[in-house]
Amino acid sequence: MTSCEALSPVEPLARFILQKAYFRPSDNSVKHNAFMPNKNGETSVYRIQGLADEEVYQIGREHVASILGRTLLGRADVLTSDVLELSLMVEPEPSPHPLHANIVSWPDEKSERKLLAMELAARAQLHLLQTS
Repeated sequence: MTSCEALSPVEPLARFILQKAYFRPSDNSVKHNAFMPNKNGETSVYRIQGLADEEVYQIGREHVASILGRTLLGRADVLTSDVLELSLMVEPEPSPHPLHANIVSWPDEKSERKLLAMELAARAQLHLLQTS
């Protein structure tokens, strides 16, 4: 897979988790804040089709956590179809990594963005890194 290939609806996307406020360990769920768009109206994700877990976490450590000076805690995975069903789009953006993409087409109204982020979080599968 290259960064220019169109995304398949069944393609998994990983949203890297860098804050404890983005998940609930009590029920292993993702909070909506994990998917809220940034000031540019984008939510950064990575295309992880066919990658082993360690390869995915290596991308998260090198291209997300280290750049932001944070520790990678885990990831929240959703399918591209989960995004598309909410009338959002996924656009490949090969910077800072060839498998990087953004969830875009968020509505202008904050309450609407929150509802969509809540729906993505409800559909997401949380994968936490084991801490020693």
